[in-house]
Amino acid sequence: MSTAAGFHLFLAVAAILSQHVQSADILVVTSTYNSPWMDVAKIAEALASRGHVVTVLAHANQKSDLMRKWPTLQYETFGDPEKTPSIKELTKSLPQKVFSSPRTLDLLTFARALSSALVDLSEEMLVDNQLLTKLKNSRYDVVLTYSGNSCGPLVAQFLDLPLVCTMRSLPLGQDIRATGVPHPLAYVPTVTSELSDRMTFSQRVKNVRFYFAGSIVGQLLFDKGFDDVAKRTIGEKFTMSAGLARTDVWLYQSDLMFDFPKPMMPNMVSIAGHVAEDVKPLSEEMEKFVQSSGDDGVVLVTFGSMIAAMPAEIADMLAAAFARLPQKVVWRYAGTPPPSLGPNTKTMEWVPQNDLLAHPKTKVFVSHCGYNGVAEAMYHGVPLVGMPLFLDQFDNIARMVARGMGVSLDIHKVTSKEVYRAISTVISDPSYKEKANQISTHLRDQPQSPMERAVWWIEHVIKHGGLPHLRSRAPELPFYQYYLLDVIALIVAVISAVLLSCWKCCSFACCMCKRDNTNTKKKTN
Repeated sequence: MSTAAGFHLFLAVAAILSQHVQSADILVVTSTYNSPWMDVAKIAEALASRGHVVTVLAHANQKSDLMRKWPTLQYETFGDPEKTPSIKELTKSLPQKVFSSPRTLDLLTFARALSSALVDLSEEMLVDNQLLTKLKNSRYDVVLTYSGNSCGPLVAQFLDLPLVCTMRSLPLGQDIRATGVPHPLAYVPTVTSELSDRMTFSQRVKNVRFYFAGSIVGQLLFDKGFDDVAKRTIGEKFTMSAGLARTDVWLYQSDLMFDFPKPMMPNMVSIAGHVAEDVKPLSEEMEKFVQSSGDDGVVLVTFGSMIAAMPAEIADMLAAAFARLPQKVVWRYAGTPPPSLGPNTKTMEWVPQNDLLAHPKTKVFVSHCGYNGVAEAMYHGVPLVGMPLFLDQFDNIARMVARGMGVSLDIHKVTSKEVYRAISTVISDPSYKEKANQISTHLRDQPQSPMERAVWWIEHVIKHGGLPHLRSRAPELPFYQYYLLDVIALIVAVISAVLLSCWKCCSFACCMCKRDNTNTKKKTN
């Protein structure tokens, strides 16, 4: 072997060893039964690809499925492998509830059921003393969690580890209270309010009502449930609010092209679009179908992975609208083909959504407006016709309407004619495409990809053992200090004392003047 070749081999081995020395042990604590898990799993895979050892806390019932889909991750399990957790049963029943309970999905009932399922799952984890002891002895470097649906903050607090939270936003405002960031309700819309940053008086009233209602529900349902579990399992000093307040970095899955400008803390970072994958060529069959559309183009239709089929009357109504279009339609639909299905419509059990949105033939995206789908449409510059079904989907399409790149329809009330007209309008009116392209241009103009940004911040936390200097002091302050009620009380007291002194002096002066006048009159008489 030549000297040069040996030197190059030495450098390669040194680089590998250097990477190994710098690798960290990362603990992921989150529910593995819904879409937020996909958001965390993508980050976990990226961290594992950089040489970190990523361990996921998972229910034993799901271990084999998780190992098959995410083989690069390691797993610590809890619970009975023969018992299906209630959170999984709840997510299975959600599609039926969406169409049987229009619009609101009876949000309070759903929130109560979701809270109960998540608390049960967390209790199964925290009651396992053997698991907790093993976690204590494993010396992890950081905890990564999707904070809205797990006891990750409690685990990080119990293990005394740095915490990184990723999420879209917490509908019940736990992140607002935990960060201490100002939240001006005059122009910052509350999650689920479907408002923009330009509000009328009645909309501001609605925004305030939604904010305080969500805060009350969050503290009485979610926070109290987790706090009670912590008290029964790991100790009274561990609470969800205290755990969230220790968060070193918040990785928000939104940005200013999706959300509206609002106050931010230094440890609040946008990673919008981090789940986006590289665009891959379409299959030969799909490419042929897309190209057969000619200049008219393609309409992509999907209502998400959870809604593979829908009630027959709604499916037939949509099929009749699609059949009238000159465009070809690709529809993710696994149910019985509706009677009105036209020859221009191709139904499939699964569609390459990201790849089709990136195709130049795609003219419009008909969607339930889940966040990931909306993010992909924004990135690729495809206008939207939104038919939201539940929770944050109404907010998502409201933001796209405010940005001028989409329209919103109520799937429970809309007619076939209205669906056809909406799709035709979005395709024929160039303003929708222009706005979508403008948003796409802004999103692509970044010095760092969202995933690179997420990984960099997590590694930054690991490198420095936490970033407490980025956290606001606000969550540590009592209510009266945060709102300066004690200072206001002092100012009011001082002003009151001065005014009272002035009033007493004036009263005394008036009395003396009256007395002098009386004495003068007596002398004159």
